[in-house]
Amino acid sequence: MDSAERSDSEGDIRVWLEGLRGRDLTEEDVTRAVQRLLAEGPTIMPLLLEQFTTEDEALLAVATKTLMVWETPDPVKPLLDLLKSPEISDLAKALILNILEHRGLDVNDPAVFGLAINLEDFVVEPGRGGNGTVQEL
Repeated sequence: MDSAERSDSEGDIRVWLEGLRGRDLTEEDVTRAVQRLLAEGPTIMPLLLEQFTTEDEALLAVATKTLMVWETPDPVKPLLDLLKSPEISDLAKALILNILEHRGLDVNDPAVFGLAINLEDFVVEPGRGGNGTVQEL
């Protein structure tokens, strides 16, 4: 498949995914979507990862289920990178942690879980005796 064919295929998949946006998908719908995406091969991984920047539950469900069974290239590193992004919603981060746990990572490890926390959203207010409180902004 040459780059023009890949581009056309990616464009078709992008349009098809947009058609899923906002829909109330059944488990069968999600399974069919996963099968279609897996058949497209590794060139669509960036498109799958892009779905985590949306808050659309249908697109998040399809991307999550697909990446749970994805083989190559391994999605762990790009998913860890997404966890660091402040633009990723809490729901998307929770789903990413779910994928990572499914793939064998210890998501309770502070090195992994800590990536999902945006410390800029919190402020420490000093207290008496060195005891401060942490409040969400």
